[in-house]
Amino acid sequence: MKCLFRPDELKAGVSGEACGLDFLSCQRIELDADNPELTVETGPEEVVLVCIAGQFDYGFNGTKGTADFKDMLYVPWKSAVRLQAEEAVVVRIGAPSDRDTDFAHIRFSDVDQDPSAHQLFGSAEVNSLRDVYMYIDDKFNASRLLMGIGQGRPGGWTVWPPHEHGDEKEELYVYFDMDGGFGIQCVYESLDAPTSCTIVQEGDMVAVARGYHPNVGCPGGRISYVYAMAARVAGERSFMSLRFQEEFGDTF
Repeated sequence: MKCLFRPDELKAGVSGEACGLDFLSCQRIELDADNPELTVETGPEEVVLVCIAGQFDYGFNGTKGTADFKDMLYVPWKSAVRLQAEEAVVVRIGAPSDRDTDFAHIRFSDVDQDPSAHQLFGSAEVNSLRDVYMYIDDKFNASRLLMGIGQGRPGGWTVWPPHEHGDEKEELYVYFDMDGGFGIQCVYESLDAPTSCTIVQEGDMVAVARGYHPNVGCPGGRISYVYAMAARVAGERSFMSLRFQEEFGDTF
């Protein structure tokens, strides 16, 4: 099953069925002078819109605002939001919902300054130091989604020690803000038979149905990505429901 999608492939939208997932969907939205406006309808999904380049204005049920670079909008099911920009790239990530929730504009500037949401994991000693920005955690009122941003150091690993949560949650990554470099994304249940090990660049998406999924940035460039997890059981969204590959460690 194909698990790597390039930016142009994401423009039409990728369903879970197309990438081996059961719940998550992903689409790249490009707003520019020729196509400055778009209405995003959520239908049966709860949807998160992530600004991965530029900024955009939005309108939702009379609420208006501007989403800056790295901001996220959480949009409930059965609703719609209007986007407008002269130049912006927005990632739309959705998962089926089973409940009424509230619209939210989650600003990177707020997450960055909140020590409970912006956490430093890993160790410089083993080259795994990274920043994790938790926008939608298990305390946020949502059905399935858990979302945030992970950013490593130049040449450094993230998602380390390797861990997996395939019984509880599936996941996808959208890579952005990579400082002109590239990364390598590994997905495996056994080191002897990896599911995939692929080069990832700005705008790519990788789907992780199950298995360990560490990644690394190239020297001189960091690996940086939006992470999105969907709980297999609606409402059971524990961030730490996972298992480490213990020969490499047992704690973040």
